[in-house]
Amino acid sequence: MLNPRRWGFALVAVAALLLASRPAAAAGFAIFEQGARSMGFAGAFVAQASDPSAIFFNAAGIAFLKGNQIHAGAALIAPNTDFTGQDPFPGSSATATSNVGVTVPPVFDFTHQFSERLVLGIGLDVPFGLRTGWDNPDSFSGRFISKQAKLTGFSLNPTVAYKLADRFAVGVGLDIRFSKVSLVRNAGGINPYTQQVFDIAAVDLESHTNTGFGFNLGILAKPNDALSIGVSYRSKVKVDFDGDATFTRIPTGNAQLDALAALALPVGSAPVTTSIDFPAIAMAGVAYSWKDWTVEGDVDWYQWSSFQDLAIVFPNQPSLSQTITENYKDTWQFRIGVERRLNDTWAVRGGYYYDETPSPPESVGPLLPDASRNGAALGGTWKRGRLNVSAAYWHVFFKDRSTEGVNRDNFNGLYQSSANVLALSIGYGF
Repeated sequence: MLNPRRWGFALVAVAALLLASRPAAAAGFAIFEQGARSMGFAGAFVAQASDPSAIFFNAAGIAFLKGNQIHAGAALIAPNTDFTGQDPFPGSSATATSNVGVTVPPVFDFTHQFSERLVLGIGLDVPFGLRTGWDNPDSFSGRFISKQAKLTGFSLNPTVAYKLADRFAVGVGLDIRFSKVSLVRNAGGINPYTQQVFDIAAVDLESHTNTGFGFNLGILAKPNDALSIGVSYRSKVKVDFDGDATFTRIPTGNAQLDALAALALPVGSAPVTTSIDFPAIAMAGVAYSWKDWTVEGDVDWYQWSSFQDLAIVFPNQPSLSQTITENYKDTWQFRIGVERRLNDTWAVRGGYYYDETPSPPESVGPLLPDASRNGAALGGTWKRGRLNVSAAYWHVFFKDRSTEGVNRDNFNGLYQSSANVLALSIGYGF
């Protein structure tokens, strides 16, 4: 017999997975593609912070920008994941390939020099996000966990920077975070007559667009014309989500079985709430320039340990509420980039980064195929007068990630992933 309370808890777990989602190009659910010029340095940019994207990397950097500066662009993130199952479930014969298309996080920054020492700016970027999906979703063996998921939104970041001395500046900003989550999956059950798994309903979980607030700080020192040192911090941001889970019955053709299945599901939509702490980020870097060369190395720290537990609350059905243990750990990223200025018009650059995953093996699944990764970067800039155009390419090599037989949903297997990222940015000064 189907147990309504048991299936209620299954739906709670689905809601938890919805908000523990991962993006493709950065570990956890972070996005580090914040401008093509910085991407050409493999993201090592906190010590240069030499265009308006400094609003994300190091708010102090905009203090050195002259006049009015506009920076706009987008990255095209194309991930791919192949899954091979493991025994006992879904078994070694189960295979699947992701089908997510291309994610396009935009970036826009504007700065205005108010005086010789004071510069104001505002940035719009996407520091966190997700888009996942799988081929043949209605027959995918993991369809009871996720068929399609999205974590979308953006950060609005008004910023002010001030030069305390000719070679030393500080910056501060307000991080206004808008975020929304959605998940499509199936609810399944065991046919009491045949003991086979069957699909009870399609479940569509969707939140409203909710808002959280944080701040960012930056310090930039230039001891001489060749050397610059930068440190920045972006606080964690808590977003409280509220939304609904909508259930659409999938008829089996067996009236008695359909009647039993109906007892296990809420009628129509059920409201659900939860919250997520987007992690704090600290970055430090050193850049050195000589002749036509610039090299920078950065170390970045993500406070993923703030994401330990996830409380899921069904206000109208308290018996379904549950707290899910995530046990994320703090992580480090290491980035290095180098640029060669060919002439006054052209510059080329390249770099490398390593980014470790915060998620434990039990969190790895169809919605959570996260893994530590290495990235290789290439990029360049064309400049003419007040206009500059930058392009960059990343290839991201994921380490193979196994659930190690401990997946929380008993859905075990091996995930093999990669991603390609293209970015284009345009800058203009006036």
